[in-house]
Amino acid sequence: MNNDFSDEEKSGLYKAIFSRRDVRSQFTSKPIDEKILSRILYAAHHAPSVGFSQPWNFILIKDYEIRKKIKESFEAEKIHSSKLVEEPRRTKYLSFKLEGILDSPLNICVTYDPSKFGPFVIGRSSIPETGLYSVCCAVQ
Repeated sequence: MNNDFSDEEKSGLYKAIFSRRDVRSQFTSKPIDEKILSRILYAAHHAPSVGFSQPWNFILIKDYEIRKKIKESFEAEKIHSSKLVEEPRRTKYLSFKLEGILDSPLNICVTYDPSKFGPFVIGRSSIPETGLYSVCCAVQ
């Protein structure tokens, strides 16, 4: 197996990394194509994970009423978090659009299950946080 990447492949990888941005205001209400969604989830499931534990789950949330409840919970937490900063930063923080929960027809809830593979996972016993870090890799 040849593990070398071509210059074009390397360039594409760096372009993807360097152009990555948080997107909060450019969602579309158009449903995502199932083939594209499957490809995205397939790639996420191939993210590196400590001890090949893959300690994540992906929950697809399409129901508007459920997304509305999630948005309400988010808004309550945003207000709670705003109390950690003083004015004028608090007002600025509260003005930021930090989510697109209702803008998109699909939310993907990513969970972390530290019990996957039982109490011993190679690499996680000495650094328990590596399970959570694995989930972060799957999200990216």
